Amino acid sequence: MAMAATTCSTFVGRTLPTRPGNHNGGRVTMMAGKKGVRVVVTVECTEQAESGVPGVSRYTTQKSKRNTPGRLELMKYNKYLRRHTLHREIKKK
Repeated sequence: MAMAATTCSTFVGRTLPTRPGNHNGGRVTMMAGKKGVRVVVTVECTEQAESGVPGVSRYTTQKSKRNTPGRLELMKYNKYLRRHTLHREIKKK
């Protein structure tokens, strides 16, 4: 289905055709993207404090609040202990 472009509007360097039934004075508006359910979380090694080795192994990653409502637990590499250990989500300060 071909769309008749009566006038054109410029939006961020691009020219977009207007629709015939547009009631906002010929301007084309772009919708903002909806906010997702993914959040950035920090995971920290659970075995680091018990071992007495100095340093803290932390990683940042993303998780979906909808699919993983609880604390995230991942096996990640700890460079201080030189092996894979359990990393658990911590609260941001």
